[in-house]
Amino acid sequence: MNNLFKLIMVTLALFAFSIIPSKAFIMDVWELRGVDAQEVSEATIAFKEKAMEGGAKYTAFRSSTKIRGDDTLDTVFVHAYYESYEDQMTTQALIGQNPEWFESTFGDMNFTDVDNTTFANNADIGDVSNLAPGQAVAFAFVEVTSGINFALNFPVMQKMMSDMGAPVLVDSMQCALCGEDVLPTNGMIYFSAANPIDMGKGLDIFASEEMQRWMFANMQPHVNITDAGILVFNN
Repeated sequence: MNNLFKLIMVTLALFAFSIIPSKAFIMDVWELRGVDAQEVSEATIAFKEKAMEGGAKYTAFRSSTKIRGDDTLDTVFVHAYYESYEDQMTTQALIGQNPEWFESTFGDMNFTDVDNTTFANNADIGDVSNLAPGQAVAFAFVEVTSGINFALNFPVMQKMMSDMGAPVLVDSMQCALCGEDVLPTNGMIYFSAANPIDMGKGLDIFASEEMQRWMFANMQPHVNITDAGILVFNN
């Protein structure tokens, strides 16, 4: 059985319920290396159609290509979104009962490497089911070394970016399930923009002297970046 399917079926019993609300915005992420982005995009669309017809409770199921950062030539992400852990667990059970959905779509692909992580928060990010292709996301997978300082400073960062006119959504997610292959990552910070042009505008603001001086003094001491890049959604 393919590694990706094994990761989809991994037990979710280790969720950190003590720090993550039971009703949340939840995102499963599979990082695939050694694959063709177009093939993954087509398989993602086909898998979503089969799964949704079978009762899966995704709010969205999409793929994206990494255009900046490490391993940009062959790194593709698959993202599954849910409104609750109940929806996630129901969907996982259905996938286990219907292996044909996976085998007929992703099953023939030869992934050289796969990482799987589940992130969650309780923020209202709007309707992710109707986002157009071309949406851009800049992300940083991070090891938060001081949760208290991060929790105090991150809202200030969000407000500063908004006040400076950045046309991006600034948010973070906690790692609900981080396997040994992705540790010490325990969170993600991201900018989400309607298109790459708006993302560029947001990054220009983030790179400004005022913003970077504040980041260096208030955020950098409490966060180690384990991976970063820019994604453009394929579907």
